[in-house]
Amino acid sequence: MSLRRSMVAVCPLAAVLGFVACGEHEDSALSGAAVVAPSATPTQNPDGTATKHLCKVTKRGDASKVIAGTLLLPEGPADGELFIDANGVIACAGASCSSAAGYDAATKIACTDVVVSPGLINAHDHISFANNPPPRPASERYEHRHDWRKGLRGHTVIRTNAPTVRNAVAAAELRFIMSGLTSTASGGSAGSGAPGLARNIDSNTRQLEGLPVKLAVSDTFPLNDSSGTLAKTCNRFPSNRKKTTDIANTKAYLPHVAEGVDDEAHAEFLCQSNTFPGVSDPTHDLIQRQTAVIHGVAVNPGDIRQYRDDLAILVWSPRSNISLYGNTAPIAEYAHLGVPIALGTDWLPSGSMNVARELKCADDLNRKYFDRALTDRQLWQSVTVHAAYATGTADTIGQLKAGLVADVALFDATQARGYRAVIEAGVEDTILVLRGGKTMYGDSELVSEIGDGDCEDLAVCKFTKKACVRKDAAAGVTLADLQTAANAVYPLFYCKGETPKNEPSCEPARGATASDDQASVYDGITAGDKDGDGVADADDNCPSVFNPIRPMDHGAQGDVDGDGIGDACDRCPFDAGESCTPPDADDMDGDGVPNASDPCPEDPDPACGASPGGVAPVTLSIADIRDPSSPRHPTPGSSRPSIKGVVVTAVKTGTTGLGFFVQDATATELGGLFVFTGSAQPGVKVGNEVDVEGDYIEFDGTSELTNPKVTVVDAGTTLAIAPIAVPADYDGSGGEKLEGMLCAIDGPVAVTDANPDAPLDFDELVVTGGVRVDDFVWRELDNTFPVGTTFAKVVGICHWSHGNRKIYPRFDADLPRQP
Repeated sequence: MSLRRSMVAVCPLAAVLGFVACGEHEDSALSGAAVVAPSATPTQNPDGTATKHLCKVTKRGDASKVIAGTLLLPEGPADGELFIDANGVIACAGASCSSAAGYDAATKIACTDVVVSPGLINAHDHISFANNPPPRPASERYEHRHDWRKGLRGHTVIRTNAPTVRNAVAAAELRFIMSGLTSTASGGSAGSGAPGLARNIDSNTRQLEGLPVKLAVSDTFPLNDSSGTLAKTCNRFPSNRKKTTDIANTKAYLPHVAEGVDDEAHAEFLCQSNTFPGVSDPTHDLIQRQTAVIHGVAVNPGDIRQYRDDLAILVWSPRSNISLYGNTAPIAEYAHLGVPIALGTDWLPSGSMNVARELKCADDLNRKYFDRALTDRQLWQSVTVHAAYATGTADTIGQLKAGLVADVALFDATQARGYRAVIEAGVEDTILVLRGGKTMYGDSELVSEIGDGDCEDLAVCKFTKKACVRKDAAAGVTLADLQTAANAVYPLFYCKGETPKNEPSCEPARGATASDDQASVYDGITAGDKDGDGVADADDNCPSVFNPIRPMDHGAQGDVDGDGIGDACDRCPFDAGESCTPPDADDMDGDGVPNASDPCPEDPDPACGASPGGVAPVTLSIADIRDPSSPRHPTPGSSRPSIKGVVVTAVKTGTTGLGFFVQDATATELGGLFVFTGSAQPGVKVGNEVDVEGDYIEFDGTSELTNPKVTVVDAGTTLAIAPIAVPADYDGSGGEKLEGMLCAIDGPVAVTDANPDAPLDFDELVVTGGVRVDDFVWRELDNTFPVGTTFAKVVGICHWSHGNRKIYPRFDADLPRQP
């Protein structure tokens, strides 16, 4: 549907779509009161704050939601509707969703002058350093990250050993959410993130907050060089550095590579991409399809072409790069060579406090220094779909597409339209943030009207907001706790137009380099140097694009093809002139099908979409899959087993991370398996006999089938499988053999620990024998049973997660209480 601008000016979009009458109130069951249509004019409150009315709930319905506004769809901005079902999954995104099942019963949210975007994704941050505020800005610039880490070559060490501040990480996550973020790659260690709030997609599976994806792997020292190794040749790096085989089973691998501007930083890329001149070393080639290189500053066009050839992605952290090295990744060259670019804040000491500030830095550099090499769409993609590709989550989040999880952010578009509304947004412009359809932050009036949980008032830049901390963070943590933590380190927010205190610079500047007197010296744009790179326009082979002479360039600006057009501004850096057709980041595999329409955007094989992964199914037993010693044991990640006549023993429903357990009815061991359906409802019942075909993976140490094709052979719901007694050696080999099978602990069984993860709370408890009881299947299970509570028995699925053997009850009858 196309709406003329004049129509929108007179009537809000909601009226055009039929949500409300133009200029009138609509009758609604919202507390028995009529509801005003959305308005671009805020209301001034007696306390000096203002309340926005850009979005209004016009009809209170069930837990599903329909949002009317300008949708930032994969194919471009369009006025229409986003329908989020009660499970937090996008059911429809388009001009109208009125024909979708459940539409009439949904809560309706009408918006005017608002853009609806996928929730923003931060592709890189070291959030565990959130207790370290940025130091006072200094003029010193470095050549390599080990210079500031270790104080090498006469440089000053940057200290990051500030005292621990309780809840500092959770406060950092709220800081991110306030800018429209829903997910972040937080640095890779298991304890990087905080429970609740933002999804931490590279920390541990609990901090995925239910997102059904494989954890990304962030790697700060792939060369195993944390001691500060500086080398210009590959044989000088530690021998126990990361190998290609080490990352083979990762879905997303994010290594720090080429962070700096000298030969040593460049050698990091050459020695980890099998491209060092005269050296063949495929063993350590880390530039693979699943790789997203963090930083990638010390590179030239040949290196960037390697990214494109191997379908790798760049994670760009411009503010941190500029503040540390006075330079950043040659972003125009990456763009010209069709490499997708994701954005990452890096960390608080030298990067941005939130994604909004990082976007502003990227936008400023793009406009002032890179001659607008990136379009507004590409900048927006850097924090949505390209960040999703970088983190291995693009089949679940990052786009407004039916079937994906509803991580969504709404932004005020009264001052900027389309993609610019996101790029230019401040925290006061974030109208609503939904994680899996659940409210996390937004305008106070709208959040209250949605009625989506226990959210707390927060004044933000004179506007009334609500932050949903108490209902989502670790037990007992409130908004006040996070405000206290933030105030002890760095404020939760600054308003648009304000420069945060001691914010690291995003203006390229670099003094003389002691080790290289031919390297450029620069300090901003001047009359005779309009790109501010220290090379006078008359001598500059790219006078409109920032391309200083780096120490790694050995005295000359790059021009690989020798055509007089510098690499930084050459659309065809390997061909004389500009007549080539550059590759397109919106078609990563180069097969002519845009990423948004391509079932396999990272695989040019036309057969890829025929079955998930393009792998032919092979009939196997569950035991073949579960037993590595079986001669028919398949290879995880590259096989598609088909299992016949198995019985459904448990069904996991809810919002995300859904699926069901199946079992060979005759097996006594190695006979159970989890079938992962993602955000799709399983569509089976306990007792059904089914045939299942799916991709075999090992997830968190357990066997699963994903992307399943399920056929119900017998729809009966009487389960004839008796539970197997949990053995004494359950924590050892006995538990491994029963993984995924229906089990029982005969009673009486007593609760011995009501919350083994305290002070965190993951709704688990421990019973007699030291076995954990987990709510993975039966979400209504809560660890409210006090110590001493006795059950006649405990029945459920034997399984493994987060380093513990567990049992998953399926419903209340699996925990019969004993007086």
